[in-house]
Amino acid sequence: MTFELDRNRSKVQQLANKISAAISNGEYEEGDPLPSINKLSTDFDISRDTVYKAFQKLKSKGIIESTPTKGYFVSKTVNNIFVLLDVFSSFKGDFYKELMSHLPLNYRVDLYFHQFNDKLFNNLIIDSVGRYDLYIVTNYINDVYYDVLDRLDNSKVLLVDLGKFKKDKFSYVCQGFDNTLYDCLTSGLNLIRKYDELRFIFPIESDHPRSCIPFFIKFCEDNKIKYQLIRRHMEETDIIPGIAYLVVWHSYVVDFVKICRSKNLKLGEDIGLITFNDTPMLEVIENGITVISTDFKQMGKLTAEFITTRQKIQTYIPTRLIVRGSL
Repeated sequence: MTFELDRNRSKVQQLANKISAAISNGEYEEGDPLPSINKLSTDFDISRDTVYKAFQKLKSKGIIESTPTKGYFVSKTVNNIFVLLDVFSSFKGDFYKELMSHLPLNYRVDLYFHQFNDKLFNNLIIDSVGRYDLYIVTNYINDVYYDVLDRLDNSKVLLVDLGKFKKDKFSYVCQGFDNTLYDCLTSGLNLIRKYDELRFIFPIESDHPRSCIPFFIKFCEDNKIKYQLIRRHMEETDIIPGIAYLVVWHSYVVDFVKICRSKNLKLGEDIGLITFNDTPMLEVIENGITVISTDFKQMGKLTAEFITTRQKIQTYIPTRLIVRGSL
């Protein structure tokens, strides 16, 4: 292992990175001893304290271990983690990237998607039983408990994203859809009142939790707002000036903007638009698209904490209305 010191950067971090890279590249295998503090200090002309701090940094991440008799050595513990998400999307990508960025090198993650297919969901979980140290699962449907989860040791399971059912025996990091929708719309009430009506375009085959529909209706009725629930695909004739729209699919956002341009309708003035689940795209379309979204990066970070600490967690990630030019 060679080491060229950059005098303008932290010596501790540089050494820790170098040792970590050597382990990743196979220069040191699991269980192999590492050079002693004295040897690294001499070989690289750095202080013993610098080497010690680099070792401690790697120990805190679970990459290396130490004993009084063996000194420092590559951790033998490889933690196998089963991660089952629903579908890939940009916001689930944010979740996964944040999760992986907070996991030490000795954690191996197998990522699967059930694609909202109940047979696939059941089979993937059944095939995983006993093969993993921990299980991270996005449920098949938000408000239905699937008995296949009982095949797993509940102390090793973290439910993420979806979970409107009794789940006290599990750890969970979920987002809300019901009262949360009501509260988010309430926070934007003054802007919504600019329009004559609020329409919720929610195709019947959408996987978005249907349990939020009564809360949309309750919000409108409580605030005496004219409303309409559209349970089919959006059509050009649905897009009318003076109305605000809540849509569940990002593909509809693109179509909506195109239709507005063809009709010379200005978002946020002539017509309103709100969607779900924030992405960078929504920040730059027109003057920005107003969105109801949870913090998927925070969800990923808390998932990583559960994995590394094995401490039970039961929390809902806050969801908020992010107001942009479209409302």
